[in-house]
Amino acid sequence: MNNANKELMLSINDKSKLLFKHIELIKKSSLHWEIIFNRTDKYNAITNEMYERITEIFDEAAKDKELILLSITGKGKFYSAGTDLTNSAESFTSSTTDIETIIKQGKNRLQKFIDSIINFPKILIAFVNGPAIGISVSTLGLFDGVYASSCATFSLPFTRTAQSAEGCSSFVFPNLMGSIHAKEILLFDRQLTAEEAQQRGLVTRVIDDNLFENEKENICKHILSLPKGSLLASKALMQRWNIDTLKIVSKKEIDTLEQRWLTEEFAEAIFTFINRRKKSNL
Repeated sequence: MNNANKELMLSINDKSKLLFKHIELIKKSSLHWEIIFNRTDKYNAITNEMYERITEIFDEAAKDKELILLSITGKGKFYSAGTDLTNSAESFTSSTTDIETIIKQGKNRLQKFIDSIINFPKILIAFVNGPAIGISVSTLGLFDGVYASSCATFSLPFTRTAQSAEGCSSFVFPNLMGSIHAKEILLFDRQLTAEEAQQRGLVTRVIDDNLFENEKENICKHILSLPKGSLLASKALMQRWNIDTLKIVSKKEIDTLEQRWLTEEFAEAIFTFINRRKKSNL
């Protein structure tokens, strides 16, 4: 192997190690796996590679015959800052790939990620340990339970970044909250406290931050104590009536996003965001 190939292999291995560090998969038992967002220096923002890794885990978990429960949480003070727009900006300014190809790749990556949640046959629980932004909020309506720390907040800066709704939120949120309340968060960039999110049906229960870790374990133990066959059969029955609709919604949302990504308005918004981050050293 020549030096160039050795350097390439080392680079791939380094990226792989970093990816597995950023997305931790803890197999707590044969019945329960936990995904942990672990990119604390970037507020657990999700990169392209992290999306792919999470989708792989969902696919693996869906096929596992023993698994009942998949839970997701964040390490540190944030749950997740959503999609890493710095990562997206770097892709858009890459000189090695044309914009249309990058957008197509992003569209396919997002579609697979959201489909993996829509199709997921096991129990899916979010433990929102801190602020949640963007796609880490929009997809919560697809989960089976959302338990939030009292210090958690929820925001969807779609319009501020010149984008549009994803994660089936354009359909699920109005059904959960009512049209007026959904528009406040989807259109007008209103941040919700944990208590407000619970009042609007997005959060199952708010837990005092000091008790959050202990209560997480209690919730998981309770779920795992229930008869497995009944639990999963009941989820499948509830999924059945909406799954086709959710897939149609997700496709339309992502088609709309694709068009937004091609606009000058989006380009201006993303670079304004990046410059603001650089100035604040975030």
